[in-house]
Amino acid sequence: MKKIAFLISGNIRIYEKNLIFFEEIKKILKDYEIIIVSSIWENQEDLENFKEKYKIKFINEIKQKNWKDKINAVKFVTGEENLSWKIENVFHMWHSIVESVHFLEKINSENNLNIDYVCRFRTDIINLKNIENLKNDLIDLENEEFLISSNRHFKGITDLFFIAKYQTFLKLKNIFSFFDKFSQENRVFNPEYIFYCFLSESKFRIKIAHKFNLALIRMEEAKPTKHVYVPLKDKINMKVIKRKIKLLKLINSLKYIFK
Repeated sequence: MKKIAFLISGNIRIYEKNLIFFEEIKKILKDYEIIIVSSIWENQEDLENFKEKYKIKFINEIKQKNWKDKINAVKFVTGEENLSWKIENVFHMWHSIVESVHFLEKINSENNLNIDYVCRFRTDIINLKNIENLKNDLIDLENEEFLISSNRHFKGITDLFFIAKYQTFLKLKNIFSFFDKFSQENRVFNPEYIFYCFLSESKFRIKIAHKFNLALIRMEEAKPTKHVYVPLKDKINMKVIKRKIKLLKLINSLKYIFK
């Protein structure tokens, strides 16, 4: 039986509704052994209940870092109607993901888990439709490839949920050096855009799960922390990415039609 690790990182959020989604995933992936690994911020409330509900086998509490210097290096952010992503939250999010990857690597080695796949999972997302397609798309997943949901891509690709083979997923540890590169080049700061560019420039392939849509349980408004502006180069690139995403969806749809 192949093993898939679900990485839950950062904040313990509104997870009651998410548990329904999680149970759906477990049914769909019943042929896999699911191992829950969590790296969360320290001193959070309801921790014991959280551990019990998700049956978390390995958990690590981490401290939040001060990102002031890196935030100051960011020049531009994207925005809609004078709203922009809160930069600090993006750094916190990826810090928790990277820490969870380090933790996963450690426990995989110490416990001889031999994990095959890794899934980035949040407790504030729910399934909208077609979760059953996830199993078929996972079977065909290749090395150096990331499987993502078919929606919520905005200016790049979603960072809410994605799956990769174990060795491929470990390479996310390098993403902070890419953040620095973005800042040095005065490129626009947007989480989905950065994630797409990191995967693309690192020569990873993107696979979009067939009509598998997710929703975020909660939405936060973030007031601008930087100048809301998209340089022309990034604006053109975002339009190209949007077309590429549409093409990837079409390709995967055709695979389902001609199976």
